[in-house]
Amino acid sequence: MPYKQGKKWRGVVKIDGKRVGQKLFASKRKAKEWEIAEKKRFQNQTPTIYLHEAASKYLDFCHARYSKETYSDKRRVLKELIGVTGNVPIERISPEILLELLLSKPTKNLYNRTRKDLHAFFNYCTRFHGLSTNPAGKIEKLPVERKEQPVPTEEEFVKLLIAADRFDRNLIIACATTGGRRSEIFRWTWHEDINFEKRTIRLGTRKTRSGEIRYRFIHMNDMLFDALQDQWKTRLPHSDYVFQNRDTRHPRYGDRYTTRRKFMRGLCKRAGVTSFGFHALRRFFASILADKYKESITVIQKLLGHASPNTTERYIYNISQDAKKAVEQIKFESKVPQIVPQKMKKISLLQLTS
Repeated sequence: MPYKQGKKWRGVVKIDGKRVGQKLFASKRKAKEWEIAEKKRFQNQTPTIYLHEAASKYLDFCHARYSKETYSDKRRVLKELIGVTGNVPIERISPEILLELLLSKPTKNLYNRTRKDLHAFFNYCTRFHGLSTNPAGKIEKLPVERKEQPVPTEEEFVKLLIAADRFDRNLIIACATTGGRRSEIFRWTWHEDINFEKRTIRLGTRKTRSGEIRYRFIHMNDMLFDALQDQWKTRLPHSDYVFQNRDTRHPRYGDRYTTRRKFMRGLCKRAGVTSFGFHALRRFFASILADKYKESITVIQKLLGHASPNTTERYIYNISQDAKKAVEQIKFESKVPQIVPQKMKKISLLQLTS
């Protein structure tokens, strides 16, 4: 309530017992009207939210949308931010504070990845917690010179198959004839992803803006068909995964693989080729289609599952003839004068020419 102070009236506004504003007026009526208007203004304002609470809510939001690896990266970045700023209101976090955190990163790539995660977090805060501006939006990415990524030749790919054992060879073939991501292929199950009758396989990724799994269906050519048939005939009965951990000493025996970080390095060493990883087989798939078979970018983009404004379907059940033709024609030739092992002949994996 206003009270008289000398010849004027002082209006006072209190929120939760705390004085948040006061002003002198010539009359009691004007002071009271001001108090009512100010109280309404404060009540309509979004309450202050602190960084720890905002981070917790954001991580709950991310947990249901992204993979475990993405969630862990975002959690690590927010933990670093809280370590620098403390649990302060999110409005107090300035671009200068974020820049100081980013400049502590040892590489430009890590700088840019951290900036991306911070930008996504503060975008969330502007949408749901009343933050007026995104402080990370004023910070630019650092220019990064991309290194040329390794892509195996057909000859190197054949050497890789010869050096691999039976089950690992099947895995390499699956990667090279579908262009699938390692995580997509490791998640394959017999009942959901493999259809021998229709000769299709299903690949799914969460690399979407919504975080939802987007599926694509790819034709199973003869090479992949033989490899998966071999996997089916030798499968472990207690697991539905296509590529199972067959090491009886391993705690995940029979379960699916997750990363196999050292596998490709060791296999390349045995094959006597330059070391490359699983993702190089995905680039190999795209390069074969583009350079050797002159397939269009649109077809390759569909097969790789990259985001496209022309492709919005979450599920693709019918294999288009252009995509089917593109996958069907993949065959590998090599002039490596090596004898194909008997187990390779048995499942007709390659046609080698001398």
